[in-house]
Amino acid sequence: MEKVIVIGAGPTGLFATTLLLERGYAVDLYDQKSKAGRKLLLAGKSGLNITNIKDPEDFDAAYKCRQDKMALSLNSFTPADLRHWLRQLGVETYVGSTGLVFPLSHSTETILSIWMDSLVSSKNFTFFPNHRLVSVGRGSLCFETKNKIINLKAPLVVMGLGGASYPVTGSDGKWRLLLESMELETIPFKPANCGFECTWSPFFKEKINYTAIKNIKLTFQNKSKRGEAVLTSYGIEGGPIYHYSREIRDSIEQYGRTTVFLDLLPDLTSKDIFCKLNRKRGKTSLSNHLRKQLKLSGIKILLLRELTEKIIFNDYSLLAKAIKGIPLILERPRPIEEAISSSGGVAFTELDSFFMLKKYPGWFTAGEMVDWDAPTGGYLLQGCFSTAYTAVEGINKITAIL
Repeated sequence: MEKVIVIGAGPTGLFATTLLLERGYAVDLYDQKSKAGRKLLLAGKSGLNITNIKDPEDFDAAYKCRQDKMALSLNSFTPADLRHWLRQLGVETYVGSTGLVFPLSHSTETILSIWMDSLVSSKNFTFFPNHRLVSVGRGSLCFETKNKIINLKAPLVVMGLGGASYPVTGSDGKWRLLLESMELETIPFKPANCGFECTWSPFFKEKINYTAIKNIKLTFQNKSKRGEAVLTSYGIEGGPIYHYSREIRDSIEQYGRTTVFLDLLPDLTSKDIFCKLNRKRGKTSLSNHLRKQLKLSGIKILLLRELTEKIIFNDYSLLAKAIKGIPLILERPRPIEEAISSSGGVAFTELDSFFMLKKYPGWFTAGEMVDWDAPTGGYLLQGCFSTAYTAVEGINKITAIL
């Protein structure tokens, strides 16, 4: 029986382990933390968005400049395949109104428990927690535990070591130095799916504290995304920002800052807003007039005053246009430690189509440790599952030859 060493007990490593056991391999799974799935549990705190059911072409496009590199994996193990596998595990899923896929009734903790139980039930599986990878060589690995150093021969390896976001979960990106010592090219990590900083006035900063601003449309470089944002003392977070975080980050790197535009009333046109504002106001204050006529929330009114000149409030035509597109200058991304995910990692030039290291036959990488990134909305987890599937297919291919 062939033995495969899998490093990293996140979604990538766990799924690679599952597939390898199904195909008759023995698997030793190593992780530097005491328990598996730490980042998966963190992702599931606000609801575990597993994948989505967009058209395959639209789905692949979410991976942008890495679309062609990811296409084989995404087409080999699709969102439908992932839902089918979860059903076999005993986890039913449902599709939300926007196409996002979530567990029907199971919590993330329960899913992880069921998953681990299914692995532990196999006599061919062994889990080694609290084992940190400290050095690598051709065909060998070295792990450090609390009390000793362990050296292993490792002809077949799947590495799912993650990126560099949320290092407290074990995804700290320190493995880059190890791979560079093997003369492998890696791309520096950058924050992805992250918040951004801007300069608020002291008055406005006192008024907000992770304050939600609902039903907005964010526009950046002529592309728009609706959703909910969160205003913080340092800037802005939330789905629409995360969706364009890669492009926003790159623009800031190039120009030093960049501007996004916030539509506070995406369901109304400028003309609709102008007509409503021109209704009889009487002695009502402008803030109350905005609330009554436009249903504009207090936080949206505050934001409007923060980001526009006073003169705009004296002209309903200008005010209507401002409501449909307030400019917000973003100055820098938040630290990578706070980001949902990261870009960077193992360069695709080092990998074959099965994510095997060309210089080290039998050693595979997968998941976020490879240089791809994607927005939230199920793309990240699907990418981890799909690349793990492809890596295992690669192991099947080379063991069949041997």
